[in-house]
Amino acid sequence: MILELKNKIPVHTPHGYGDAMFIIDYGLEINSVWVVRLKGGEVKHYYSDDIRMYDNPMNGNKFDIEIPKTWKK
Repeated sequence: MILELKNKIPVHTPHGYGDAMFIIDYGLEINSVWVVRLKGGEVKHYYSDDIRMYDNPMNGNKFDIEIPKTWKK
């Protein structure tokens, strides 16, 4: 199943900041795959384990993500 995100979701990836455009779900035994547009127009696919997403600051959690040190910022 492919889910098109009507509103792009800002995410951090091992290659830097990008906007998630699609999520591809292959079923229960495989991680979902996120299709992300990176700076400069490059499009890459990432497993859910390789995505970090901000919480909504309206929940009172502020921007609580921790980006792994090996990832590009």
